[in-house]
Amino acid sequence: MLRLLLAAVLVTAVLTLALPAGIGAGVRLPEQPDPLTVPVLAQFVPEPEGPVHEPAGADSLDVKVYFPDRDAVVAMPLGEYLKGVVAAEMPADFEMEALKAQFVVARTYTVRRMPQFGGKGGCPLNPEADVCADYRTSQAYMSREELEAKYGPLVAASFWRRLSEAQAETEGEVLTYEGELIDALYHAVSGRMTESAGDYFATDLPYLVPVDDTWGAAAPRLLEERRFSPEAFALALGLGSEGPALAVEAAARAGLPPVQVTGRTAGGRVKAVTIGDTTLSGRQVRERLGLRSTDFRIFWEDGQVVVETFGDGHGVGMSQYGAQGMARAGKTYEEILTHYYTGVELSRLFEI
Repeated sequence: MLRLLLAAVLVTAVLTLALPAGIGAGVRLPEQPDPLTVPVLAQFVPEPEGPVHEPAGADSLDVKVYFPDRDAVVAMPLGEYLKGVVAAEMPADFEMEALKAQFVVARTYTVRRMPQFGGKGGCPLNPEADVCADYRTSQAYMSREELEAKYGPLVAASFWRRLSEAQAETEGEVLTYEGELIDALYHAVSGRMTESAGDYFATDLPYLVPVDDTWGAAAPRLLEERRFSPEAFALALGLGSEGPALAVEAAARAGLPPVQVTGRTAGGRVKAVTIGDTTLSGRQVRERLGLRSTDFRIFWEDGQVVVETFGDGHGVGMSQYGAQGMARAGKTYEEILTHYYTGVELSRLFEI
């Protein structure tokens, strides 16, 4: 009997050890995971666009600007002055890379004329100023208020913000040639080839030589036509005597052009013309007739002297509409600048 009792106890122990956990020891339910934490999404409120702050660098330097309309010299931060220059020099719909190129060019042009960078002033209207706010003698300029009057408040605000971005992203950048600031001349558009500084200003500069400007071929008002009677033509050229007018009329009777082009520049523009015994440079003809450029031709039509001009400006340096054409084709402002200014480098103002 004792043997049977011991055997039963042994069997029960063996079975208990062999059973999986939970059987014979109480059933354990699987643990419930912690409930998922559902984030509470805040309502999205876009941040209002704030102004791009002027960098406290090279563009915070003061530049003395003469304003002819109020006969006053005003000192203002270089960056603010440059925004007014680019606002006046380029349309509001120009690409950002074209705007950046114009900022670098305008900055280089300006600081090269400031005394702290070795300049002797660049305002013939007032020797106390570094530059004039006048397109005829220096660079054009447009204030924020003038910009609003031209474009309206919405377009002006958008354009001013883009100008601020372009200024900030090029802050302190200038063009140099062999370590020296260049004379960064520019013009509206050539449309074919730019001009050399030597052919227009009689001063050769290795970085201002003719380059292709077919990038600017889509510019508005690329062609201009003006008509004169033979007498009015001679008078407009400042040839008051009867000789030049008679020479023009004699050319008409002989079936010859009103003037003879006796020389062309490396950029293909008119270098010199002859009217009877008088010779004038292409620049003299442009200035006396009020033409847009020296890329012109003169011919007869219906008894009148017709002057057809191609392009706008002296043609030296960067073409603004060419820069826009390059920017629309995906070129960067560095590529634009090194195209129009041969052999130059993009440098930092205080690292020259």
